[in-house]
Amino acid sequence: MDDGVLAALMEASAVGWTGALAGALFGALEWFILPRFVEMSIRGSREARKLSRDQLEGVISWWKTVIRVFAVSMPLLGFGLAAAMAE
Repeated sequence: MDDGVLAALMEASAVGWTGALAGALFGALEWFILPRFVEMSIRGSREARKLSRDQLEGVISWWKTVIRVFAVSMPLLGFGLAAAMAE
């Protein structure tokens, strides 16, 4: 393999892993902060007063799950975006 090609691959890989790290940091913030914020927002809403306790807990649990699924995907998204931009 040519040294130029190898250097380009290493650079793209480094950029990709840097993007993955940035995505992981963003995902961690999203994992720990956003669910609490959403829970407080839902509990304080007018619509929450119309729901039974079980329904309210189900809504909050569903939103926390959705947020955490996206949080887990952030490193992969960061890696993919950074690697695509490096080329």
